[in-house]
Amino acid sequence: MMTQSSNAPAGHDGARRLGNYNYAILNIAALVREFETAGRPVTSLNIGDPTLYGFEPPSQLTEACIAALKQGRHSYTPSCGIPVAREAISRDAAKRAVCVSDEEVIITSGATEAADLLCTALLNPGDEVLCPAPGYPLYSALVSRQEARNVPYRLDPANGWLPVPAEIERLMTPKTRLLVIINPNNPTGALYPPSLLAEIAEIARRHRIVCLADEVYRKLIFGGVHYPFASFAGNDLPVFTLESLSKNFMAPGWRTGWMTMANSALVPGLRRALQKLAEARVCAAATPQFAIPAALSLGNEYLLPVMEKLKRQRDLTVAMINGIEGLWCSCPQGAFYVMAKADPVTYAFGSDEEFIVELLRKKQILFVHGSGFGMEAREGYFRIVYLPDTALLEKVFHDLADFLRHHRHHSSITLKSTTRS
Repeated sequence: MMTQSSNAPAGHDGARRLGNYNYAILNIAALVREFETAGRPVTSLNIGDPTLYGFEPPSQLTEACIAALKQGRHSYTPSCGIPVAREAISRDAAKRAVCVSDEEVIITSGATEAADLLCTALLNPGDEVLCPAPGYPLYSALVSRQEARNVPYRLDPANGWLPVPAEIERLMTPKTRLLVIINPNNPTGALYPPSLLAEIAEIARRHRIVCLADEVYRKLIFGGVHYPFASFAGNDLPVFTLESLSKNFMAPGWRTGWMTMANSALVPGLRRALQKLAEARVCAAATPQFAIPAALSLGNEYLLPVMEKLKRQRDLTVAMINGIEGLWCSCPQGAFYVMAKADPVTYAFGSDEEFIVELLRKKQILFVHGSGFGMEAREGYFRIVYLPDTALLEKVFHDLADFLRHHRHHSSITLKSTTRS
């Protein structure tokens, strides 16, 4: 048994502000190591890494990185990013009706670092941040780390997981500092229509609220059009948009993202703070920055086979989940996730996390519990990553049906026949 050393430095148990810092997508994965150590491989459908399932970045991006290395591009870059990449980002934004200068771009170590920089620069203890529920758990974790308060606004499963603008406005207080919009949404795959985005922008404008627009999946949509939130900013709403190479360009391990700052002149102190933080961490990784111009000059041709494959996998997932009695999900319009629900009336689980852990123990299948995304644990929601091929997905859902058969309150459970497109 370890004992506390009398020579241990004060505060060696860690900073108090990290007490509520949780990241469910990775935290639950710690259970996987227990099984794999015991020789029981797990089908992990908890993390959205497309490269684990055969997806690769376009060759033009890889070639740009190789060329940069061969040209000796090994030095530190400017703190906010190399000029050619920042220019490419601002040009691309302009094509989508977003007005930002090259100087309003910061290249970061993935969109995660961009979110971290913004929360660190903006938030003080006691401030409030409106985040979607369900929503990406990174944001609530970062808010907690700043000792600010996460205020969830609900997405409506009965209306395609869209937010209700009136609720967003109702939740705003004098302490509200930031509004987070995730479009396409993770974990639900919802794609927001322009009328909804315009209404949310008008609410933020009335209340003089800074907005964070997470658009890291903006190219991965199955139809319709993605409208950047910043295109509704006019000249009087500060919108900080996050993007990356990770998902849209299938390069998550490159850890290359960026933040654009529309109307940053309205918040000069925040912009200066962001630049200070960028300088303090020196720069993002140099080599992948040279792939950004190549990525943003591509048409959508590289995405056609990607989206065709994802659509087959999405359609199979939706059909098979809805074919299991007591399970339900809507059809995602973007990204590569589906938020499903196990009816608590049908199944005997004390919480969504209990369901996830028991499924892992019995079938070595790993999803993420809905309460990890801000849902109520009793509601029975869970997120599925549908990146694997259809053969593996079909096996997963048959195993899921078999597992649930033994946890049903009444009678037996069957997997209904499905029609795949």
